Amino acid sequence: MPDSSLSVSQHRLPLVVEALGYLGAVLAVVAGLIALRQWWPAVSPGTGLAFAGVAAAALLLAGIKLRVHDHPAFGRLRSVLWLASAASFAAFAGLITGPWFWNLDPASRPLVAEAAATAYAALLWWRSRVTLQHIAMFAGTAALTGTAIAQIWPGSLPWRPGLGLWVLSLLWGVAVHRGYLVPRTAGYVAAGIGLLVGAQLTMDLPAGQVLAVVTVAGLLAAGVALRRVPLLGLGALGAIAIVPQVATRYLPNGAGAATAVFAVGLVLLCVALWLARARTKAQPSASGT
Repeated sequence: MPDSSLSVSQHRLPLVVEALGYLGAVLAVVAGLIALRQWWPAVSPGTGLAFAGVAAAALLLAGIKLRVHDHPAFGRLRSVLWLASAASFAAFAGLITGPWFWNLDPASRPLVAEAAATAYAALLWWRSRVTLQHIAMFAGTAALTGTAIAQIWPGSLPWRPGLGLWVLSLLWGVAVHRGYLVPRTAGYVAAGIGLLVGAQLTMDLPAGQVLAVVTVAGLLAAGVALRRVPLLGLGALGAIAIVPQVATRYLPNGAGAATAVFAVGLVLLCVALWLARARTKAQPSASGT
């Protein structure tokens, strides 16, 4: 008969390894930040570049060495390590494109650095296909899109980068829905946040306010149709942030704005009750099959 205490200890070992990995990563980051804060005026650019490069490589190799198929905890630990590696590589790219090394012109410097960091994040996502790497890849792509638009139209108003982010997020959500980008939940959340942020940046224009309201309605409709709670949550947050702004602008009367917000809240409540009822009906049918 197998020793139960031994099996329990073997089951807990990956969790212990995961916790120790998180603790080690946090301590390393905190120590590095303290050292940089104390020594930064005296640190040469080459030292900073070497520190960022070594950190990115070390965290990447540590994640590669983990046997993620042995336990889900190892997969989560690798995801965190690779996210830290992507952040370190972004710092490395920002330093190497600066005036101390490649000395690129100010216009192309952020584009090259963000393109390199996004490509690195995309490679890590391609290797792992997990949530944190998906989010990092989307964040890099969104930053690159906004920077590119700002470079094409220097000094432009926020609505242009906002519209670019909105279009990118819409295309991203379509790609997620069609199965090209996984995991789907992470992709829906990333696309939903991008849609809301992009719509918010366009709200200085009347057309942008229409876009923002349509975005909120679209997120709620998509959440109901796909039965995705994160999309419903983002739609609700968007309604809380956007509807009062639009109502205050077009219904300057306090009572009118309050009525509009109340109506939106009532709609959200009805959606929540409908989903709860649909879920309750689905559970008995699932248990009976």
